[in-house]
Amino acid sequence: MRLTHIKLSGFKSFTDPTTIHVPGQLVAVIGPNGCGKSNVIDAVRWVLGEASAKQLRGESMQDVIFNGAATRRPAPRASVELVFDNSDHSLQGAWGQYAEVSIKRQLTRQGESTYFINNQTVRRRDITDLFLGTGVGARGYAVIEQGMISRIIEARPEELRAYIEEAAGVSKYKERRKETEGRLKDTREHLQRLGDLQNELARQVEKLEKQAETAERYKSLTAQLNQQQDLLDYAQWQQSLAAADKATAQHQSLQAQQDETAAQVQALNDEVHALQTAEQSQQQAVHELGNKRGVLREQIARLEEQIRHQQNLHQRIERDKQAAQAQMQRIHQEQQQIRVKLEENESQTEEKQTELAEWAMQVAEHEERLPELEEAQTALNAAFQTQQDEANRIRRELALKQQQLAHTGQTIAGHEEHKGRLKQENQALNLPDEAETAAAQEAAALLQNRQEHYEEQIIAAEEALHAAREAFQTASSRFQSLKQQHITLQAQQQALSQILSQQQEAADFWQATDHAAAPQLWQHITAPAEWQHALSVILAERLHARAVPQGFVPPEPLPQGQAAWLSDDLSGGIKKSLPVQALLNQIQAQPPFQTALHHWLDGVLCAPDLSYALAHQNDLGAHQIWLTPEGHQVDKVSVLLYAKPAQESLIAQKARLDGIASELENLAPELSAAEAAFKQAEAAVRSSEVQHKNLMQQQQQHTRQYSQAQQRAAELLARTNQGQIRREHIERELAQLAEEQTVLQHTSDGLSDDIVTLQEAAAELEHQQQTTAHSRQEQQGRLKQAQLALLEANRQYGLAEVAVHKLNQQKQNYRQQIAQLEQQTLDWQERQQELALAYETEFQNDEQHIKLEELSEAVQTLDEEYIVVQEKLAQIQEQGREQYAKVQTLQTQLPQLQAATQTALLQQQEALINAKRYHQNLTERAADLDALEALAKESPKVLNTSIGSLTRQIEALGAVNLAALQELEEARERDGYYRSQSEDVQAAITLLEEAIAQIDDKTKARFKETFDAVNSKVQTFFPTLFGGGEATLKMIGDDLLTAGVSIMARPPGKKNSTIHLLSGGEKALTAMSLVFALFSLNPAPFCLLDEVDAPLDDANTSRFCNLVKEMSAQTQFLYISHNRLTMEMAEQLVGVTMQEKGVSRVVAVDIKQALEMAESV
Repeated sequence: MRLTHIKLSGFKSFTDPTTIHVPGQLVAVIGPNGCGKSNVIDAVRWVLGEASAKQLRGESMQDVIFNGAATRRPAPRASVELVFDNSDHSLQGAWGQYAEVSIKRQLTRQGESTYFINNQTVRRRDITDLFLGTGVGARGYAVIEQGMISRIIEARPEELRAYIEEAAGVSKYKERRKETEGRLKDTREHLQRLGDLQNELARQVEKLEKQAETAERYKSLTAQLNQQQDLLDYAQWQQSLAAADKATAQHQSLQAQQDETAAQVQALNDEVHALQTAEQSQQQAVHELGNKRGVLREQIARLEEQIRHQQNLHQRIERDKQAAQAQMQRIHQEQQQIRVKLEENESQTEEKQTELAEWAMQVAEHEERLPELEEAQTALNAAFQTQQDEANRIRRELALKQQQLAHTGQTIAGHEEHKGRLKQENQALNLPDEAETAAAQEAAALLQNRQEHYEEQIIAAEEALHAAREAFQTASSRFQSLKQQHITLQAQQQALSQILSQQQEAADFWQATDHAAAPQLWQHITAPAEWQHALSVILAERLHARAVPQGFVPPEPLPQGQAAWLSDDLSGGIKKSLPVQALLNQIQAQPPFQTALHHWLDGVLCAPDLSYALAHQNDLGAHQIWLTPEGHQVDKVSVLLYAKPAQESLIAQKARLDGIASELENLAPELSAAEAAFKQAEAAVRSSEVQHKNLMQQQQQHTRQYSQAQQRAAELLARTNQGQIRREHIERELAQLAEEQTVLQHTSDGLSDDIVTLQEAAAELEHQQQTTAHSRQEQQGRLKQAQLALLEANRQYGLAEVAVHKLNQQKQNYRQQIAQLEQQTLDWQERQQELALAYETEFQNDEQHIKLEELSEAVQTLDEEYIVVQEKLAQIQEQGREQYAKVQTLQTQLPQLQAATQTALLQQQEALINAKRYHQNLTERAADLDALEALAKESPKVLNTSIGSLTRQIEALGAVNLAALQELEEARERDGYYRSQSEDVQAAITLLEEAIAQIDDKTKARFKETFDAVNSKVQTFFPTLFGGGEATLKMIGDDLLTAGVSIMARPPGKKNSTIHLLSGGEKALTAMSLVFALFSLNPAPFCLLDEVDAPLDDANTSRFCNLVKEMSAQTQFLYISHNRLTMEMAEQLVGVTMQEKGVSRVVAVDIKQALEMAESV
C-alpha cells in the first residue's frame, strides 16, 4: 500500500481545492519560509484523527479552517483527503478488498467534524483502527513534524514505550484489552439484569394462563367462520368461471370476423406493394435512360474538343525545333572553356603536393624528440607533488593533534565543573510525598469516569441534534419547494386570468349593444391539447362569437371592429354520423355552440401531419379539407400553410388555467402539512441545540477540573519518577566522569610527544621540496621550446594540406560540369528526334467526324425510348391509387369490429378477475378445494346468514388476547432461555477474564521481542548515521506491561551518559536512528518528515540521505527540507508558493522526466 494523492480544500492556507500527487518513493516538498509547507504535514495528522489543536499549531480546532486573506473570504469548511493505492491488498480489515482506499475528514465552522472512508461516513475510531499497528496515526512514528525529533529523544520513558508498542503492534492488543474490560463490565451488569427479568417473568405467566382459556374459545369460533367464508368464496368462484367461459366464446367469434377482414386488407396491401415495386422498376428504367443520354452528350463534347486541340499542336512543334538547335550550340561553347581551366588546375596541384611532403618530414622529426622531454617533465612533477602531499599531510596531522590537545584540556576542565554541578543537583533534589501522589491520582481517576459519562451524553446529544437538523433540513426543503411551487402556480394563474379577462372585455362593436356580457365560444369549448392550436386556426375570429337572442339586429351605423354572433336557441341540424377523421369528433361544446360548430366545421378532417394530408389530397370530397395539428390546411385544389404563432391559443390558455386551478386545490393541504412539519422540526432543532449547549458548558467546566487534577497527578508522578531517575543518572555520571578524566590526562601526554615529532619531519621535507622545484623549472623551459617548434611545423603542414584539398575539389567540380553539359547535349538530341517524329505524324480528322455523327443518332433513339417508358409509369401509378381506395374502405370497417371484440374481451377479463380474486382468497387461506367441492351444497344467501351468526358470537367474547397462548409459550421459553443465558453469561465472564490474561501474556512477549529487535536495529543504524559510536535502549521497570524505555547514546569520541548532553544535531541523528529502527522492524506505508535535517551538517546529511534511499525500497517518503543535498535525493519535487498573501499553491516537478527532457534537447 502506498500514498498517491493528498487533497486539501479550505485547510489553513490551502483555500483552493489542491491535489498533491505523490507518484514516487522519494517526494520532497520545498519552498520559502512561511509559504505553508508544514501545513501539508498538519493536514495528514489532522485527517488521521488528531484531536489536539495545540499539536496542529493552533489554539482551537477552528484554526485549521482558512480564515481569509486580503482578497479572500474565510472558508466555510476545511477538508483533507488521503488516497492510497491498495492494489497489493496489504491493508487488513473490511477495507482491504478495495484496490484504492481514501480517507477524508471535514470540519465546518459550526464544529461538525465528519470522517469518511471511500466516501462512506465512519467514526474517528474507524480511521484509527484502519492503521492500528502500522505506525501511521496522529501520534504515530510515521509522521515526524518540526520539533518532534527533539520530543522523541527527550520523551519520558512511558512516552518512548508507546513508539515501541506501535511498532510491535501491541497497541492493537491494548485496544482489545480495553474493549474486553468494557465487555466484562457490561457482562456483569447483564447478569444482574437477567435476574430481574426472571422475577418479572414469573408474574406474567400467572396472568397469561387466564387469558389463554378465552383465546382457545375464540380460535374455535374463528375456525368455523373461516370454513363458511371459504364455502362462500368457492360458490362465487364457480359462478365467475361460468361467466368467463360465455364471454370467451363471444370474443372468439368476433375475433374470427376481425381476422377475416384483416386478411382482406393484407391481400389488397400486397397488391398495392406489387404495383409500387413495378412503379419503382419503371422509375429506375427512366433514370437509366436519362443517364445514357447524358453519357452520349458528354462523349460528343469531348470529341469536338479533341479536333480543336490537334489543330493547335502542329504550330507548337515548329517553335520547339528552332529552340532546340540554339541550345545545342551554347552547350558546345561552354565545354571548350571548362577543359582549358582543368589543364591549369592539374599544374598547380603538383606544386602544392611537393611542398606538403617537405613539411610532413619536419613534423615527424619534432614529434620523435618531444616524448623524451615530456617524460622527464612528468617525473619531476610527480616527485614535487609527492613531496607537496606529504607536507600537507604532516601539517594537517599537526593541526589536528594541536586541536585535540586543546580540546582535551577543555574537556578535563569541563568535567571538573560538571562534577561540581552534579553534586549540587543531587543534594538539591526534592521528591514528593507518596501519599500526596496517590491521592492526586485517585481524584484524577474519579474525575475521568465522570468525564466519560459527560462524553457519552454529549455524543447522544450531538446525534440527536444531527438527526433534528437533518429532519429540519428535509422539512424545510419540502416546505420551500411546495411554497415555491404554490407561488409559481398562483403567478401563472394570475397572468392567465388577466389575459383571458382581457379577451372577455367587449369590443367597441359590442359596447354599442346590450350584449357586451354575452357568453363567447372559446369559454365553452374543449379539445385535446394536440388539436387546440389547429381549432383556433380554423375558427379564427369565430372563437369570439357571442350567443345572442334570436332576431338580434346590429345597431346602425355599424360600430368599429370585428364581431361574430349566433342565436342562443340553435338546435337540430346535427348530423347523426361523422367520418372517423372528422375534427368534430375531437371537440366538446355546450348548446347553442355545438350546433354552430357542426355547421362551421362540417367537412374538416384531421391529418396527423402535412405529408399525410398531401398524400391523401385526391381522397377529399367536395367541401372537405385536411387540417394538421400545426394549423396547415389542404383542400382538393390548394394548400394553406400556417406560421407558428407567438403565443398560445385562447383554448389552450383556458385549458391550462383550469389545470392550474386543479393543481392549486390539490397542493393546498400538502403545503399546510409541510408548513406544520417545518415549524415542528425547527422547534426540535432549537430544543436540541439548547440541550447540547448546556451539556457542552457542563463538560467544559468539568474538563477544566479534570485537566487540573490530571495535571497535578502527572506533575507529582513525573517529579517522583524524574527525581529517582535523575539521582541514578547523577551517580552513574559522576563515576563515568572520573574514569574519563584519567583517560583524558593520558591522552594529553601522548599528544604533546606526537606534536614535537611532526614539527621536525615538516622542516626536513621543506628543504627537499625547494631542490626539486628548481630542477622542474629548468626542464619546463626546454619542453616549451620543443612544443612551439612542433606547433609551427603542424601549422605550415595544415596550410599546404588545405591548398591541395582545395585544388582537388576544384578539379572535381570542373569534371562534373563537363559531364553535366554532355548529358544536356544528349537530352536535346532526344528532344529533336521526338519533335521530328511528331511533325511527321498526320492528323486523321475524318474518322472523328464520322464518330460524331453516329453518337448524335444514338442520342435521338434514346429520347424516343424515354417517352415510351414514362407513359407506362403513369399507367402503373393509376392502378395503385385504385387498389389503395379499396384498402381504405375495408380499414373503416375494422375499428367497429375491434371495438366489439374489445368489449367482449373486457367482459371476459372482468369475470376472470373476479374468479381470480375469489380463488386468491381461497389460496391465501390455504383452503382444500376438493373438500369444498364436496361440502358446497348451500347457496351464497344461506352461507351469508351463517357467517353473520358466528360473527356475533365472536363479538360477545369481548376483548380477546389472541396472542395469549403464544405469549404463554414464549414466556415459558424465555424463562428457560434466561436460565440458560445466565449460565452462558457466567461462562462468558470467566472466558473474558482468561482473554485478558492471554492478552497480557501476548503483550509482554510481543513487547519484549520488539524491544530486543529495535535495540539491535538502533545499534546498527546509530553508527551508520554517526560514522561510529554506539547507542542502546534500556527498559526502566520490571513489569513488561508498564515498564518505560530510555535511550543511551555515545557519538564517536564522546562518552556521554545522558541524552541531554548531546548537541541538537546529535539528538536529531539519535532520534532518526530510533525512528528508522522502528521502520525497519514494522515498515509503515509512508513516512512524513518535516525539516528533520535542519540541524545536520553536509557530512551527516549525506549519511542521512543514503539511509533514506536504502529504506525507500520498502517505505514511501514525503519530506520537507531546505537542504540542497536532501532536495537532490528526491525523485519528485513539490513546490509550495504563496504569490497571493495568505494563500498557498503547489507546483510539482518530476525529476526523472525533467532530466529525460533536458537530455533530449
